[in-house]
Amino acid sequence: MLKVLIADDEPLVQIGLKSMINWTALGFEICGTAANGEAAYEMIDKHMPEIVIADIQMPCLSGLELAKKCREIYGRIPVFIILTSYEDFHYAKEALSFQAVDYLVKIDLTPELLTQALESAREVIESVLTRKSSSSSNALDVILFSERFFIRLLNNLFESPAQYQAQARSLSIDLDYRCFCVAQVEILSGNPGEGNHALYTSTMHMFAELIEKYTTCRIIPLDNRFFAVLFYSNTKDLPNWPKEIETALQKTFSMLFGYYSVTMSATVGRTVTNIMDVSSSFYDAKQISSFTSPDRQILFWEEIPAANQLRNVFNHSVFRKDLTRAFEELDESALHETLSDITELLSADNVHISQALDVSGSILHLTLTMLSNGAEIADSIFAAEPDGYRSLYRMKTIGSIIHWLNTLDKGLCQEFRIHARDQKNFLVENTKKYIAEHLHERISLSGLADNFSVSPNYLSQLFKKYMGVGINEYISQKKITVSKELLKQPDLKIYEVAEQFGFESAFYYSKVFKKVTGISPTDFRNHLNG
Repeated sequence: MLKVLIADDEPLVQIGLKSMINWTALGFEICGTAANGEAAYEMIDKHMPEIVIADIQMPCLSGLELAKKCREIYGRIPVFIILTSYEDFHYAKEALSFQAVDYLVKIDLTPELLTQALESAREVIESVLTRKSSSSSNALDVILFSERFFIRLLNNLFESPAQYQAQARSLSIDLDYRCFCVAQVEILSGNPGEGNHALYTSTMHMFAELIEKYTTCRIIPLDNRFFAVLFYSNTKDLPNWPKEIETALQKTFSMLFGYYSVTMSATVGRTVTNIMDVSSSFYDAKQISSFTSPDRQILFWEEIPAANQLRNVFNHSVFRKDLTRAFEELDESALHETLSDITELLSADNVHISQALDVSGSILHLTLTMLSNGAEIADSIFAAEPDGYRSLYRMKTIGSIIHWLNTLDKGLCQEFRIHARDQKNFLVENTKKYIAEHLHERISLSGLADNFSVSPNYLSQLFKKYMGVGINEYISQKKITVSKELLKQPDLKIYEVAEQFGFESAFYYSKVFKKVTGISPTDFRNHLNG
């Protein structure tokens, strides 16, 4: 799904573009709208869209100035489609000079012309990404890994703070704030869970657009019924922060009802001051979801007197490591064993149905987000159900939930058997790409494993199995091969070459060089000079 930002100072144009085509069906999603060039630039910096549709004349920055600025800072992506209210060859020529993919006159715009421009943009993006296939920091990878990053954060799936920090740095995610809390938002009307993915997507994106006017937060998709909101702030007035969040939610819900006639509810977990504790806040929010009602659409953990009695009746975080490893390694045996343990515990008399729905929903979220085509896999497993995997949400008994989990278990194990090799190849290939991008740095096995959220031992064994060589040896070979080119430059000292490739000293570089090539760097250079 390619992200599209619409930048136009005319609200009717924004609305017209949004409703002109079925964006989702065509493989696009609108990540936001902006009414002037400066606001558009800020949203580009935040959401990293692949495509920007910009009016040629806007306040603060024109569409052309915005395209030029983005070209200088970000390079070829995002690509621009330029809109204007009048046809002018001079402007068109200038737009094309900034490599805009198309130039559309508003008065003549049709769904066919807009679709054609978007397809042209897609072709350009695919061409750019193909040429940069060795780069794991391209826009599509950022989207994929960012979503997985936040899912891991919400579900406490990071092995350690160090692993969290390594991935946050890799994805340029900054969550250095004083306080955090998580809300679980449910779309109650409009039947978003019954196949109307377009409504869910539109509602979620509009929600993100609106609520960011009142508070700072991050929207995290969960499935076609729920999404999470991670609120964060540097406020020193912690007692009044929940009120700010409640006001933001109320105003956003009211406007969304006006736009789409969609009703929503939200449950908000307790405030925490450590980013590594946001999973507890998320767990709180899920625990009290059954307490909402038409008269109480926004609830905070502290408002429910019985909330603390729910906590830890069944805390599935004890299965965190096993579930994470099973999904990352596509290990069917580990998955089946863990899910069997969970269903056995769910059969105990003291487990409330809300607990069973909570743990089942969390496993579903892992399926949807940690597998590359998780939604398609889940729907195929529950193809016999009219509402697919969403049948979970109409379960009324522990027994029916256990049956749902057993069906998921059987289906996932079959998928793991089929796709395990492809997934492992994906991990190995991305490890190679990461190494190629960071040859001029010190690369450690633990750092690599943290970057991909797998154990060092698993990554090491997998890499050696597929590549026939250990990771450290592979890194050394690549560094030495590339460093040979620098040794051909007589003005560069050997210690300078060593420094450029992250070696701790010229002595260690020479030692590795000789181990890989059989000769020292000095002998290699002398041989070149005859």
